[in-house]
Amino acid sequence: MQRRDFSKVAAAAAAAAAGAGFAKNKHWTTPAPTATPAPTLAPTPAPTPAPTPAPSPVPVTGVPMGTNLSGMEWAKPGLRYGQSTMPNLNFTVPRKADVAYMAATGYSRNRLPIQWELLQPMLHDTYANAAAKAAIGNPGELHAGYAAYITGVLDAHAAAGIKCIIDCHNYCRYQDFRFQADGSVIGLAVPSNPLIRPYTTDASQVQVRIFALAAGATLKPSNFADFWTRVASQWMNHPGFGGYGLMNEPHDLPASGSTVASNGGEDLTIWPTFAQAAINAIRALDTLNPIYLSGNEWDAAMTIGTRNPAWPLAGANLVYEVHMYLDAFSNGYAFDYDTEVAKNYSAGFGTGSINLDTGMNRIKLATDWAAAHGVKLALTEVGMPLDDSRWEEMFRRAVNYARQQGVEIYTWMGGSHWPLHNYAINHAPGWHQNRTLEPCVSGPLKATAGFSQATLFDDGPGYAPSGTSITITVYARGFLASPVYLTVTSSNGGTLSKSTLVIPAGANGQDSYTFTSASNAVTTLAYSGNAQVPPPRKVYSLTDPVAYAATSLTDAAMAIIAKFGACKWEMADGYTDYLQGLPALDGQPVRAIADSGYGSSPGNAMEMINWINKDSGDSASIGLPVMRTTNGRQNTDHTVYNTWGFWCKKSESIAGIQPNPRNRIPYNMADPHFAIAAVSVPGTANTGVAFQASKTEAAYTSELRFTNSQPQAKWTDTNGQAVLLTSATRLVANTPAVVALTSVAGAQRLRVNSAVVGSAAATLAASQFTQMMIGWGYLNYYPRDGFMGNVYSVIAGKGAPTTSELAVLERYLASTAGIVI
Repeated sequence: MQRRDFSKVAAAAAAAAAGAGFAKNKHWTTPAPTATPAPTLAPTPAPTPAPTPAPSPVPVTGVPMGTNLSGMEWAKPGLRYGQSTMPNLNFTVPRKADVAYMAATGYSRNRLPIQWELLQPMLHDTYANAAAKAAIGNPGELHAGYAAYITGVLDAHAAAGIKCIIDCHNYCRYQDFRFQADGSVIGLAVPSNPLIRPYTTDASQVQVRIFALAAGATLKPSNFADFWTRVASQWMNHPGFGGYGLMNEPHDLPASGSTVASNGGEDLTIWPTFAQAAINAIRALDTLNPIYLSGNEWDAAMTIGTRNPAWPLAGANLVYEVHMYLDAFSNGYAFDYDTEVAKNYSAGFGTGSINLDTGMNRIKLATDWAAAHGVKLALTEVGMPLDDSRWEEMFRRAVNYARQQGVEIYTWMGGSHWPLHNYAINHAPGWHQNRTLEPCVSGPLKATAGFSQATLFDDGPGYAPSGTSITITVYARGFLASPVYLTVTSSNGGTLSKSTLVIPAGANGQDSYTFTSASNAVTTLAYSGNAQVPPPRKVYSLTDPVAYAATSLTDAAMAIIAKFGACKWEMADGYTDYLQGLPALDGQPVRAIADSGYGSSPGNAMEMINWINKDSGDSASIGLPVMRTTNGRQNTDHTVYNTWGFWCKKSESIAGIQPNPRNRIPYNMADPHFAIAAVSVPGTANTGVAFQASKTEAAYTSELRFTNSQPQAKWTDTNGQAVLLTSATRLVANTPAVVALTSVAGAQRLRVNSAVVGSAAATLAASQFTQMMIGWGYLNYYPRDGFMGNVYSVIAGKGAPTTSELAVLERYLASTAGIVI
């Protein structure tokens, strides 16, 4: 296998683009007869669907399954050198809502990756002077704040009736200061913000300790045993505690007699010596809770029987854990199925391409070993790439086999940290059509357990000029034990390819139909059936949408939005959470806004969500948008300083890794594009971002923003070329206005209330966007201040609407804010 590089260093992540920080680089019919419905139903508006009630969780019986609630282990690049240890920014604690959702969708145990250095900032045998101890903590002590985070996660599991494994995600390493002979640390600094850990200003005063047995080892079995003794003492009796994950993915340990990392030729006795010391320490206190024991060489399922000569170890209730990914090298960072097949290699087997049975066959190498030795097995990391149905079938076969063999299964990865959302392998829910959007990976897992639970959605174009057909797909997220039958009807004639849809039994099933609209029509397609159905959707074949504004401004605007496949987010659609949330009432925080335009497609919901963890008091300095009603119009209030707004985070196209991701932003810098927002500012000094399309890990951006309450349009491309347009006048305080930007090659415009107030003539370089944001921004891994105003609605899309079309869209957004322009 390739050598794994699980670095979260920003520079490396930037090179990996959308894979920032979690490169698991160790080592993805017959046409139906045509039916013409009678145009008898009156058009009905699409209601806001009621939230899906929280289903009863599956009883915690049988073989545990769940996910890795990733986030708490992400701060490694900023440990000891620099200030990148801020909660909700450099790492994120899973929310109570994350845990409750996992329980509600049938999962009984999760794995919580943690960072050893954050929990135990100073090893127990460190000689430190008074100043160092005052700053860092006493030798061996657990950090009270980080320990409280873990307790909170365990509390959430206990409240949900499920369990959580504490996983030391450190790869047999510990990043530490270099303590001088007098116990001092050169350059030691203590930030004024108590949430940020002490650091040194001198990079040479940071070292990486590694497990070793030779003389001069800087990380010894006694350190490891002390750590787990303290963890057991703290949490072994907690009702939400589910076991000890001793060490994630031991790899490249020193050769015999050495104390530095090897690149092949490691001493395979090092890790079992440390593991046995930890097992003995834990069992001296706790004889009951399971201990999860990983293997040498990245914990690969394929080598558990060949690279762990000391296995099995002595101890009761040991569970041997393995990791397995589906790509050619099983590294979890390659997502294009055909590219992986073309490599003509399969980890664990050598020459020969991966196939649909590869995952199952890799796991079989581990289960055969476990059966021969009479031990239990857990697959504590596995992922399902999203962009090809062959990955899903490969994953289905693998987890079915694992379940049949009694293997615990934990997907990579869930949680709330910002890079997880819509990553190519994830177990992070989203938001679509005012419902929680279950991750694709969950469907096959539910199927293995026979837990029938799913939600139906639909997606497709909404613009069908006379004589053209559009295809609409209705799809399930989750698992159906039996087929679901739906009827689709048209309110205004046209031709449906079929009127009965069948969502097949199984995981993530779907059915599609085509619709050919009548000429110059507005048509509502509605669903009925014996289960939850998607909301009605409108299809437009208007010959002149601009002229139609005299009849219906809303339909005229929606027809233009459909024509350009644009996104629309109305704050009146705000929900309290993207995890089983409810419609937000005045004064309530808003965490979820669904795309009510036409920018979404199957598997690519243009959600706007807010994931930050506000469960503990130490995040009080970060605010959430709050629902307000002003002059009868709902809006989200971002006026409190440091309010973090909404985020639509997507993937990046990466040649050879993920060339055509399904989850992607609808436009890039060099594309013709437009963004329009109905907003207000409370004063004369509002400065910051109102809407941004950009890339988290880079500096380029296309954004609507303000300086001293003056609207601006700003573009900065990947070459550093900058265009900044600024209105000569401020917005009137507390008076809504509509601001817009447009860009095509050689022409950029800033508009305020339909008037052009700034223009430029730049040709912007190709720069791939991976996110859109409302009320704030995020560039170069760091948040950018929001404009501290109120947002009513936003439209953004690819293309170049005419001046008249823009005016209709602007008038429509003005109406959402209760004004006329």
